[in-house]
Amino acid sequence: MGLVLSRLKFAKYKTKADKKIFTFISDTIEEGYSLIEPKAVYEIFDAAIRAGEVRFPEAKLVIKSPALAKRLKGAQKAALFACTIGGDLADKVNGYVAKGEIARATVLDAVGSEAAEALADRIDDAIKAKAKEEGYAAVARFSPGYGDWTIFDQAKILKILRSGKIGVKATKSYIMVPEKSVTACIGLIKRGQRPIRKVYEKNINPTKK
Repeated sequence: MGLVLSRLKFAKYKTKADKKIFTFISDTIEEGYSLIEPKAVYEIFDAAIRAGEVRFPEAKLVIKSPALAKRLKGAQKAALFACTIGGDLADKVNGYVAKGEIARATVLDAVGSEAAEALADRIDDAIKAKAKEEGYAAVARFSPGYGDWTIFDQAKILKILRSGKIGVKATKSYIMVPEKSVTACIGLIKRGQRPIRKVYEKNINPTKK
């Protein structure tokens, strides 16, 4: 609940709200959790880091981003992943907006944002754990839209990962649908012998540790 409140700009020890408001928020958070259907897919590829770009020969993908190349410096492999909490929560948010229930829609949207980030963290941890077993060290993840990495590459990543199997696609404007979805890249340092591939689906719950 704390992270959702922070996203709603509640200052700890400073923001005052009566019991009725916190009950409303708590109930809406629980509603949000019930609407989450987390799914993810990732794949690890050989990566070639060049000045200002990262190449994935197997996937026939070239990402022109000095920021990403800098982040992945020294990596021989890199993981690409996509994850989503599904579209039910966003649909419910839009429904509340249509009915004029803006407060409930705002809280629910905050739940979705925090859940998507938590899911990305879980996938990040899963990749790092698997990579460690294979003798790799992982660097912090980096996503399209950050630094100089254009969101135009999002559609390419989704195609490579065949993200349709988890229900994620990119619009003509390169925006992901469902809305609460994340793509990212994680560099892996130390030469490996074989690719690591895995699909995660409903068994991942970002609301539980």
